[in-house]
Amino acid sequence: PHIVWDLDETILYSVTPIDKATTSSLYPTDPEQYFDQIDDDFPYQEGVPNTRTYWRPGARQALQFCRLFSHQHVFTAAQESYTNNIMNQIDRSSLFDKVVHRDMVSPNSKGKDLSWISNRMDRVVLFDDKVRNFNPQNGDNGIHVRNYSKVGEDNVREMREIARLVGIALVALYATDVRHVVRYFRSKEHEKQFAHVAHSM
Repeated sequence: PHIVWDLDETILYSVTPIDKATTSSLYPTDPEQYFDQIDDDFPYQEGVPNTRTYWRPGARQALQFCRLFSHQHVFTAAQESYTNNIMNQIDRSSLFDKVVHRDMVSPNSKGKDLSWISNRMDRVVLFDDKVRNFNPQNGDNGIHVRNYSKVGEDNVREMREIARLVGIALVALYATDVRHVVRYFRSKEHEKQFAHVAHSM
C-alpha cells in the first residue's frame, strides 16, 4: 500500500519561538525526542534555529517499520521551506518516496488530493489529524488521527495511537482495496463530516 503521513500534529509538534520550549518544564528535554530547525514563517536569524520540533512518541519507529512493507509519503499543508527543513532532519531518502507540500498544490485546494501520490485510490491511506483533508476523496481514504499537541502529557496514550496506525497499515497491506479497511476505523468526526456521501465500494 501507499501510506501517506501528515506532519504537524500527526507525527510531529513544533514550538515557536524556541524559547517557549527551552524555558518551560512542560516540554521534554531528552534530545532524542526533538530536533531544532528554522520556520521562516516566524522571525529568525540566519543559521539560528527558532523552532523546536518534537516527535510523537513511537512515530520514528513506526515510520521505520512501515517502510519495510509499504511505499511511504508525506503530504503536508506546510510551506516548502519548512517541509524541507524537517525532511533534512528525518532522513527523507530512506523513509519517503514522495513529499508533497502546500506550495505544490492549488491554493484553492480543499483538502489533500491523493492523486498527487498515486492514481490507485484502492491502495492509498492518508493518516491525518484533520478530517477536512479527506475531502478530495470524499473521506474514503483517510484515517483520522488523534491530534498531537500536548507534548509530554501522556506518552502511553500517544504510543497507543501510533500502534493503532501501524496496525491499520498492516491490515491495508493484505486488503484488495484499502478503502474497505478505512471504513472500519472512522472517528465520529469523520462519520459526521461524510455522512452525506454515498460510498459505492
